Amino acid sequence: MPKILIVNDDGIDSPLLLALVSSFQRLGEVVVAAPRYEQSWVAKCMSRFKDVDVIERKDLPCEAYSISGSPADCVNLALGHLLTEKPLCVVSGINVGHNAGLAYLLSSGTVGAALEGALHGIPSFAASLGLDRGDYDRLKDNPQALGESLGGKAELAAEILANFVEKTLASTEPSYGVVHKINFPSAPIEENTEIVRSNPARTEAGSFFAQKGNAYRFTYCELGENEPATPTDRETLISGKISYSRLDFSQLGRIV
Repeated sequence: MPKILIVNDDGIDSPLLLALVSSFQRLGEVVVAAPRYEQSWVAKCMSRFKDVDVIERKDLPCEAYSISGSPADCVNLALGHLLTEKPLCVVSGINVGHNAGLAYLLSSGTVGAALEGALHGIPSFAASLGLDRGDYDRLKDNPQALGESLGGKAELAAEILANFVEKTLASTEPSYGVVHKINFPSAPIEENTEIVRSNPARTEAGSFFAQKGNAYRFTYCELGENEPATPTDRETLISGKISYSRLDFSQLGRIV
């Protein structure tokens, strides 16, 4: 069976990653290479100034490695040292919270990991699950506090994603630098929830830092949107549908 590399930015113990493992095992031999701890908002950074160690995890239902680096480190290291063959695809996620709009997706470790795979010419997918504020805060405080309702939604999202990946692989040729970005809404989803091709919204952010004494600490801010081309990924999520964006990083800065 072909290998499927699964990674995330929320850490190897995220229950949303485990949902992916279960759904993708019918498509190939799953190998997990994921950060030991949460690595959100690190984009495609690489660990230039520190050693990165790898620990094999025997308690997961597939070949799995806990890595003390960034999500992109995990993909690069797995492709160069852990896998004996080029994988069928790289699947990154499922992220806790959406990655809709340019301000979020360009900062996303989930997208960054998929981009690392895409720069190796491998079909790469980045998936995120929108959550309401209560569920988001609860999962960030305790990643295992998924609950029955959210757990069922995560499993369904993983199945929808596996079907989407299978169809995409069957219908398109691999393209260098392309990341397939999928966002699931915070609203309830069903097996037949529509997947809408969407433009990444041109979001406008204020400061992501708030003063804490003599220092500044990261904090979320509300995003504005200046995007004339619709539908956007953010609009699609608000409408309760699944957003799909084809991000072609090979075209950055090209003369047209």
